[in-house]
Amino acid sequence: MFIFSWHHTLHYCVSWSCAERRDVLEGGRLTLTRSYFDESYFRMPVHDSEVILCNRRISTYVNALAKAGFVIEQMIEQNDLRQAEDTQSPKARKAEMIPISVCFKARKL
Repeated sequence: MFIFSWHHTLHYCVSWSCAERRDVLEGGRLTLTRSYFDESYFRMPVHDSEVILCNRRISTYVNALAKAGFVIEQMIEQNDLRQAEDTQSPKARKAEMIPISVCFKARKL
């Protein structure tokens, strides 16, 4: 059994303000600045530093699991807002529009 979870791939496509360290909302709507299909590396500010990340399409994960001999038993795209104290926070508003995370449960054949 192999279970893993990661930020949903759409998160890295949403416009991000480095100066304000938040998603860009225009008229209450998220805007996309990166293509979902772009799997190149990019820099993301984190606290007083930055990390280098790359976005992967859902199909990239699925195909990698299949190539490694796994069968996917379940995939969940999650946006659980039950824990959000402030439902008007930018993170909660973003979670109403796109999934927060994706979780795969796979089994080796």
